[in-house]
Amino acid sequence: MKPMTMKLLFIIFPVVLLLLPATIIPAVTVDQSVTISIPDTVLFRAIKDGLPFPIAAQSQYVQGDVSLESLEKLQVMEKSLFIRGVVSGRDFTINTTIAGKDISLNLGSAQLPVSCELFLRFDGKKKILFVRPRFPKPNSLYSTDPADALLLLLSSLGEKEYPVEFGAIQPILAKAGTRDILIELEPVDILTQKGLLLIKMRPLVTRGT
Repeated sequence: MKPMTMKLLFIIFPVVLLLLPATIIPAVTVDQSVTISIPDTVLFRAIKDGLPFPIAAQSQYVQGDVSLESLEKLQVMEKSLFIRGVVSGRDFTINTTIAGKDISLNLGSAQLPVSCELFLRFDGKKKILFVRPRFPKPNSLYSTDPADALLLLLSSLGEKEYPVEFGAIQPILAKAGTRDILIELEPVDILTQKGLLLIKMRPLVTRGT
């Protein structure tokens, strides 16, 4: 998830501050978590504003630089996120063997409209979000078409889980009278629901100077 998207989590907490008592007990943990609901339309705009960004992809057959150039659709479903956009690749080379010799062929560059489904799994104990992408499969492993090579490189990412570590979100600093109040947000769970990305957070309130 892009850092700008995480800023959406802070919208609700000025309201929470108004409900705090005048006397704050240090390091009080709130038992009940709060759930932030992010509509897929908001998530779409946040990611689109951050484009382009690189995609780290590796394959034993193809090498090249890949980036997501544009985003046309983002839909949050019950168990996954569906994304459609345009991906570009530069400096493609394909590795093959001809007559017993290893050969590297330069294929150039390509742009390709592509769709991808992302499956999320959050490990609450380790505070790690696992993302598993699923791309369409290429027609051939040995095509010299740059577009096919790009799709092959993307498909090499598929069906693997990639970890994204989540520690406590950067504390929110506020004032109650003359006192500084810090609110740390600990991620509890990340879920998808039709049209919504749900992020459950547990606030930890501490008193500053």
